[in-house]
Amino acid sequence: GYEPIRSEENYIRALTHSSFTKKAAEKNERLEFLGDAVISFVIAEALYHQLQGKDEGVLTKARASIVNRKNLNKIGVEIGIPKYVRHKLSEKQLLESPDIVGNAFEAFIGAFFLDYGMHESELLVGNLLMKDFHAETFHTTISDYKSFLMEWIQSKKKTISFTHSTIPDANGLFTVSVKIDDEEIATASGKNKKESEQNVSMKAVRILKLE
Repeated sequence: GYEPIRSEENYIRALTHSSFTKKAAEKNERLEFLGDAVISFVIAEALYHQLQGKDEGVLTKARASIVNRKNLNKIGVEIGIPKYVRHKLSEKQLLESPDIVGNAFEAFIGAFFLDYGMHESELLVGNLLMKDFHAETFHTTISDYKSFLMEWIQSKKKTISFTHSTIPDANGLFTVSVKIDDEEIATASGKNKKESEQNVSMKAVRILKLE
C-alpha cells in the first residue's frame, strides 16, 4: 500500500494554475516539467518491453498515441482533477483551455514521483495510461495528428512552424501551411485554427510516410 502523503504542499502546488498566483514557487509549472519527463520515461520503458522487435519510429508513434494532450486531459478528468485545480479563470476560459487539466495531471505525477520514487510512479502511470493500449491494434489509428507530428519533430530535433491565413476563404475555411526545417511540406484548411492544424499535420504525416 501507499504510505501517507509526505509533502502535501507539492500536491497543492501541482493543482495550482498560473492564473491563481504571481509567485513562481506556488505554480505547478516546475512540477509539470518533471511529471512530463516521468510519464514520457515510464511509457517509453513499457513500450520498449511490449513492442518487442519494433523500431524507434513505431515506439515514437505508440508513445504519441498515449502521451498526448487529449489523452492526458481525459485521464485528468477521470481521476477528478478539475474539482481541485486552483485557478482564477472564467467558465469560458476553462472551456477554451482543456489542457489545464492535463498539465495539472502531469504536475501531480511530478509531485507523486518526488514522494514515492520511480518504482511506484511506474505502477501508477502504467495503470492510468497503459490500460487502453493494445500492442496489436495501436498503429492503425492516430487520433491526434498534430501531437504525433510534434512528438516526431522533437525526437528528430527538427523545427516546425505553422503559418495561418488571417482571413477565411469564400467557403469560410482557414488555410494553414506547415514548414519543417524551413521547408514547406503541406497546406490544408479547416473551419478553425485547431482543425486546420490537425488537417495539415495529417497531410504532413502522410507525405513524410510516418503513418
